[in-house]
Amino acid sequence: MSRISKKKPALCTDEPLSNSTICQKITLLRNILSTAYGPTGRLKQIHNNVGGHVLTTSTSTALLKRLEMSEPLLKLISTALQHHTTRYSDSGLFMGIFTLTLIENTKKYGLRTSTAIKVYKHLVEQCNVYLKGDSCGCKVPVEFSSCDSLVALAHSMITSKPACMLDSRETQQISSLITQAFLYSIPCNSSGTACFGRTVTIGIEGQSVNHSSVFPGLLLDVPEMLLPGDLERLGDGPFKVVLFGVSLSGDISEVGDVALEVHRGLNPERDLLQQLLKIGEQVVKDKVSLFACQKVVHPVLQHYLREHEVVVIERLGLALMEPFAKITGARAVASLFSLVPMEAYGLVAGLCFQDCGSKKLLQLLSSKHAAISTMVLCHRNETMLEELKVCAMTCQRAEHVLRLTLREPYALLGGGCTETQLATHITHMNQSTAPTTAAALGISHSEFLMAVESFRSSLLAVALSLEHDGQDCLIDLTYGHRWVMDISSQTEVKHTCGCGLLEDRSNLEKTHLNTACQTFSPVFLENNDTQPKVLDSFSAKLNALNVAVEMASLVLDVKYIIKDVN
Repeated sequence: MSRISKKKPALCTDEPLSNSTICQKITLLRNILSTAYGPTGRLKQIHNNVGGHVLTTSTSTALLKRLEMSEPLLKLISTALQHHTTRYSDSGLFMGIFTLTLIENTKKYGLRTSTAIKVYKHLVEQCNVYLKGDSCGCKVPVEFSSCDSLVALAHSMITSKPACMLDSRETQQISSLITQAFLYSIPCNSSGTACFGRTVTIGIEGQSVNHSSVFPGLLLDVPEMLLPGDLERLGDGPFKVVLFGVSLSGDISEVGDVALEVHRGLNPERDLLQQLLKIGEQVVKDKVSLFACQKVVHPVLQHYLREHEVVVIERLGLALMEPFAKITGARAVASLFSLVPMEAYGLVAGLCFQDCGSKKLLQLLSSKHAAISTMVLCHRNETMLEELKVCAMTCQRAEHVLRLTLREPYALLGGGCTETQLATHITHMNQSTAPTTAAALGISHSEFLMAVESFRSSLLAVALSLEHDGQDCLIDLTYGHRWVMDISSQTEVKHTCGCGLLEDRSNLEKTHLNTACQTFSPVFLENNDTQPKVLDSFSAKLNALNVAVEMASLVLDVKYIIKDVN
């Protein structure tokens, strides 16, 4: 007989943010994210207690995927962060730090939950109006007539991932390559609705970063037994291509979800091989030069095709099926028991070999103006290469951030200057209107000012999180930019603007960041020829700002946590 155990009652936690253990976990996660933020962010190593792969990273995407969280509130925040980075590919750490600091500051200032939620919603709406307005001092237009802004955006993303271990020259090269790959992905000469292309990323370990490059078309591993002479015998393109999405191994188990009726005396494997050879005869008759399959191709079929000077590519893999279909125009055959349909055929403009570091790859050139390219990323060892592929947003993620500028052609000042300007603007704007705004929200004047201070302090905490070497962070009282000591200056005490837009001067008054000072409205810079050196994605940061306030409000509003422990 089976033993029946009595069902345990659910565990209920009342007012979870009053629980010291939960608050400690929130502070710990905020510290993990804060210390990983920015170009000098400290790396994190994640591994389990039984050995296995060790992850070294400072990116929010990699950190949150590998961190196991038992606390439901932290899981909620982590899920929201991952959804944001999936959609926008950037500003994950900004969102996490801002969300958690808002929650902590609400408790620190003793604000009522309802008051905090009302004021935070009001303030983030003001931020949206300011950032989208024409007088915003931290918004920079992205000019597509020049690649400078795009390269600066990509450069900021790369420098914020210190685990890449890139020097300044390597960082500049990778930034240029990402921009080049993005430009390759924009379709040209297309009629009707244009669709973005695709960049495939290949990593090569053991080579210098300087060997990294971007190639038009699709690069694939060279098939076995394919020699340069084989391509020479094919002559000039274009070449006819056929693509199979079904296994051609000849195994009955690979046929798929179909019913087979086998008569006595018949050999299913032999008959299946005969069917494969019929397919081979058809593609040879149809003058196919390149035969590609997502899975395995039977050795006998391979031998037959090679005898008829057909290049065979097997084990293409699911990830490459879409770019292969786009570059050739072929549609994958999904059945062995019919003739190859005409739509399964496509074309490539040319086939050639490319030496990429220590690897030789086969390059397929598009004949249909498909915006497909391949980025080859090289690095000295596996850990740095993996981090480079992640922090370069696996190329596609970096491209995604650049693509967002096509929809909204703006970027935001990086280096903490957007956060300091926003904090300064919000404080100044609400100083004189506090009595009327507080009355409209149904709260007291003092509560409103306290919530504004909590919001301001949370924004500045993000800017402060960029500094990890003990240097003082300052804010100028004219433009509202963030400044740090210029350690390269040997002759005099100079400070460097976080985004690189402003030059230091003796009459520019500054004060320590996140300390009390007289409120002021940041001066709007007009007709400034200097280009900022550090930029953030406008769309990504704007969404992160709004979602951070939503998540903080949601967590603050949780009254009970109920856990089923059965």
